[in-house]
Amino acid sequence: MATTLDNKTPLGKMILKNLYLKGKNQAWLAQQIHVKPNHICILCSRTVCPKAETLLKISKALDIDVGELYKAVAETVENRER
Repeated sequence: MATTLDNKTPLGKMILKNLYLKGKNQAWLAQQIHVKPNHICILCSRTVCPKAETLLKISKALDIDVGELYKAVAETVENRER
């Protein structure tokens, strides 16, 4: 993978890993879920809580169980509170 995952949130790591496995990039995902590419970058590198609708769209686009995405968000928030 061209990017390092060290500074990414758990949600970001999950998104980037699945993009890599599918041979896709963040711009592709942004197009699939109808957001600007910088929104994907923010989801991957900052502690944010995306809307449920956004998680569902990501789940469908990347064929990831939405429950796994929710777990990653919870871990991201938990890490922020430490």
